Amino acid sequence: MTIHIPFNKPCIVGSELIYVGQAVAGGHASGDGPFTRRAQRLMEDRFGAGRILLTTSCTSALEMAALLCDLQLGDEVILPSYTFVSTANAVVLRGAKPVFVDIRPDTLNIDERLIEAAVTPRTRAIFPVHYAGVACEMDEIMAIARRHHLLVVEDAAQGVFAKYKDQWLGTIGHMGCYSFHETKNFSCGEGAH
Repeated sequence: MTIHIPFNKPCIVGSELIYVGQAVAGGHASGDGPFTRRAQRLMEDRFGAGRILLTTSCTSALEMAALLCDLQLGDEVILPSYTFVSTANAVVLRGAKPVFVDIRPDTLNIDERLIEAAVTPRTRAIFPVHYAGVACEMDEIMAIARRHHLLVVEDAAQGVFAKYKDQWLGTIGHMGCYSFHETKNFSCGEGAH
């Protein structure tokens, strides 16, 4: 006898199925339809973000961020040693080298005290990951980035509506990426920004 234990169980608490039906009936079950535009506006307003672009996944958002960082062959990007593979893959797909920095045992986030020692002349960006909605020490990370002229891409896949001090995670660095996968706090099956 095989027992199936689901990894997660998507939560339906309101009008989700009605909205899915409206999206399908309107011919916009995917892509840039009215629900996508409403979600983008809501997030721009709520987070005070200049521009939100919804993608199909946080993986896609991270890959797009790596493209926008103009990472080239041989460039280096600093990442935490504990993260989902998509964070490192976004860097590797551009031909850049991930440089892993150890994590803090109290937060499981990148140890900001170890980042500067990992910076080299080839370093182009830092990709901090806010694990489980717990914020990285962004003041120090942004200060390091300013000192070394680096871009910061926040992997806030698990940080929707979480804050660092008075700022929303995903809005502190130069770019931020969220996830709306069914395993996250807010789900649309797949989807990210």
